[in-house]
Amino acid sequence: MNRAPKFAKRLLIAAIVAASGVSLADTDGFTATNSELDGRLFYQILSGEIANRQGDNGLAFRFISAAAKNSDDESLSARAVEIAIQAGSGDAAWGAVNDWIKRQPDSQKAQAMKLRVSIATGRMNGITDALSRILAQSTAEERRELIRAIPGTLNRLPNVLQKKADDIAQASLKSVKQDRLFAAAAWAAIGFVRVNNQDMQGALRALGEAYRWDAADLDAGRLALTLLEQGVAEAEPLVLKHIAALPIKTNARFSYARLLFIDNRQTPALEQIERIHQDEPTFIPAWLLQGQIALQKGDLQLAETAATKALTLNQSAATAGTAGSQAEQARSDLIERQSRLLLADVAQARGDWTGVEQRLSLIPADDDVNYRRAVALGKQGRTEEALRLLEPAEATAQDEAADSRKNAMNMKVRWLREFDRTADAYELSAEMMSAFPDDIDVMYGHAMLAEQLKRHDEMERLLRAVIAKKPDYAHAYNALGYAWVDRGVRLAEAQALIEEALKRSPNDPLITDSLGWAYYRQGQLTLAARTLQKAYSLKQDPEIAAHLGEVWWKLGQTESAEKLLRDAVARYPSNSVLKDTIKRLGLAL
Repeated sequence: MNRAPKFAKRLLIAAIVAASGVSLADTDGFTATNSELDGRLFYQILSGEIANRQGDNGLAFRFISAAAKNSDDESLSARAVEIAIQAGSGDAAWGAVNDWIKRQPDSQKAQAMKLRVSIATGRMNGITDALSRILAQSTAEERRELIRAIPGTLNRLPNVLQKKADDIAQASLKSVKQDRLFAAAAWAAIGFVRVNNQDMQGALRALGEAYRWDAADLDAGRLALTLLEQGVAEAEPLVLKHIAALPIKTNARFSYARLLFIDNRQTPALEQIERIHQDEPTFIPAWLLQGQIALQKGDLQLAETAATKALTLNQSAATAGTAGSQAEQARSDLIERQSRLLLADVAQARGDWTGVEQRLSLIPADDDVNYRRAVALGKQGRTEEALRLLEPAEATAQDEAADSRKNAMNMKVRWLREFDRTADAYELSAEMMSAFPDDIDVMYGHAMLAEQLKRHDEMERLLRAVIAKKPDYAHAYNALGYAWVDRGVRLAEAQALIEEALKRSPNDPLITDSLGWAYYRQGQLTLAARTLQKAYSLKQDPEIAAHLGEVWWKLGQTESAEKLLRDAVARYPSNSVLKDTIKRLGLAL
């Protein structure tokens, strides 16, 4: 059987493109490649293309279909189907593609076109048959890539068929599910189809079937990690089972550690990273992740060591010439950027603003780097230089100019807040509200500035508007609830808002801190301490430390409170919440 090079890997992509309504490039007009066309065939092709250009798709289809039947050229068969689709005749396209398959039953291109037509015309049996035959006709080398493409293809089914995606996947993969080489991948594909349809428990059952064949299968492992990322707690032991089954565990273990970090589970994330260091000490992403976690926990020495190690390993690889391709060079550049940003963050946490600027100066400039440099310059009293860095870049298009302006204004607002110029920040934010009235983030930021200026009614009005426009905006619920808690008003309602925020963003350390503070304000000291301890374990934040220290102090745990506050103020000597707490408790630290 004849196949175009690499064609098998692109079969299902053709169906995806077709489902989106985009014409296939290789069927947009037919170019004859056979210089020995007989007169009749030449007449049919020429007449068909002339009719097509004149908009007579029916006549064009008849001519090109006849030409396809009189030749073995797949391009003509594909062209006939394409013209039928352009004419909006699903039945004609269906007939043409089936005629093509009768003439060339081993053609993968014909099966791919049948898949396209089946999706476009809502023929469930046609989709199943085409997928099954494409898989059956593929080589072992091609088959796994084709199986992996099935969830994405079925995710683009018309709404009328979307509920049948699971049935289609199971029927299409019926024989593959019994093949020991591909059964685990097949069940993983079924699992991903179910994830796309929000059937997480069904996906978990599919994962169990995949593991029954091979717990080390990479696609099964991807499904386990995806389910864990989606918040399916039962997937976590299956992730660990997959890692244990792998001969080389580094990539899977790192993916798991990254998810733990995202979920604010820093200690188990660090445990996984240490095991990566033992197995593969030159694996750079693990060093970067360790540095980020250490910085968040306040271990600045470890953060600096990890970032320096990542930078050194990356530079050694560049010197050795291993970053040869364009993609590898881009990866190397990204690692260098991340390492230097992490080192700058460490310097900032130490209050070494000259060091921050020096480290940032080694990174190619962009908005993020410019903002960080502006802060460092401002901390050194170089205000004019700082503000010049935040001017909008020149833009050629109108949309680009608007985005550039909004971004520059937003960075200036952030900078003004950083330097306690709240009134100036509020005025600039008000300009942003006028310029971008539908931007939720701009509205939220303006609400926070209004609260700082004690414009409480305006803050509440804006946050309620944010919630109305985007009900899953967790921090809007939290901000409104915390503002009331901090003022000691409407405490029960405030607690309900914070709990609502926590439902939308579980394990968020700042929202957890708000809940603990709400308990404290209502006199529930033991519950407050437990909640704030959890928040502080998730993030070593100075304001969380201040809240926890105050609660411990009220509970009579004065030694623990003093130690916590002493350590926090040593790390964050300029934090106003810490300073106010220490003063209120009458401590001399």
